[in-house]
Amino acid sequence: MPHKFGDHAPWSRLMHEERQRMLPAAGVLELLAAAPGSTVVEVGAGIGYITLPLALAVGPAGTVIATDVADEALAHLKARVEAEGLGHVRLVKNEESRLPLDSGVADRALLVDVFHELEDPAALLADVHRVLRPGGSILVVDWDPGWTDAGPPHHERLTRAAAQELLEAAGFGGEPLAFAHPSHWALRGTRPRQR
Repeated sequence: MPHKFGDHAPWSRLMHEERQRMLPAAGVLELLAAAPGSTVVEVGAGIGYITLPLALAVGPAGTVIATDVADEALAHLKARVEAEGLGHVRLVKNEESRLPLDSGVADRALLVDVFHELEDPAALLADVHRVLRPGGSILVVDWDPGWTDAGPPHHERLTRAAAQELLEAAGFGGEPLAFAHPSHWALRGTRPRQR
């Protein structure tokens, strides 16, 4: 069973300077390309490392639906969101493979450092597909198995090629993207528009 971050480490590590170097939020947001006013579902938001800059990117006319499986993470995130006055961030507790959201509610979905923790990534991708509007896109960023200086156990990491197969099987296609640091790979997929 994959380990979950909160099982073994303090939440403050999610905001550590080294993480900011290896996983620059600006680099993630550039690849996500969420327009102002759009709705983004961030799966596995943790304590908001990406959530807060994402909320600024979509602006007050947009919505960030930040989900996590951990009550403690959501409590930390709630405090941060309230302190910043970000009323357009909605916090939702999800099950690992199910998002308690209506179908077709989001323009974008974002999973950062989540894939390696999932027991059944295919099931989660199927639900993300449901939650996205036709033409909506998903961005997945996760640890590269070849990076040895930090990160989760190597046997739990997926290669970008394996993740791309999962996205394709879920109906997204999969476009490999260059990421800002070699510790991570990135993939984007799109839910096809209905004909």
